[in-house]
Amino acid sequence: MRLCLATAAILAAAAFPALAQTAAPAIVYAAPADVESALAKAKAQPTMTPQPLVTGSGYRVMLEHRKVATPASLHETEGEFVEVTGGSGTVTVGGTLKDQTRRNETNLAGSGINGGRKFNVTKGSYFFIPAGTAHAFGNFGPDGLTIVSLHVPQQMGK
Repeated sequence: MRLCLATAAILAAAAFPALAQTAAPAIVYAAPADVESALAKAKAQPTMTPQPLVTGSGYRVMLEHRKVATPASLHETEGEFVEVTGGSGTVTVGGTLKDQTRRNETNLAGSGINGGRKFNVTKGSYFFIPAGTAHAFGNFGPDGLTIVSLHVPQQMGK
């Protein structure tokens, strides 16, 4: 499995130290065995449970495996660069959340999306979800959908 996004996360973290946030200790490297372990752990969960691969300076590279639909989301303070590393499904990006609720201080959830643009995604697909943009995954193939996402903090004032 390629770790292009993990490399990007490390470079971005080094390039933007002013965006650093203090949190859990950084994970600066994920070996192929770490990625395989995270994938096995993610697939064993009954619902989508993100697995951290690389973290630091406010950036996170997460592995997610989805086999059932999850609520639509909107991350108010971070964008996501996403690589599909396995399986297939759809992603809807844009529009507005239906039945919007607050998940936590920086994230909203909804029962679906009104409007937006739907894309069929398969292994090798890449896409970007800007901060403040509704998005939802669904219509998974028989193997579910596995993604690796680089969460990028929104720059202040932008």
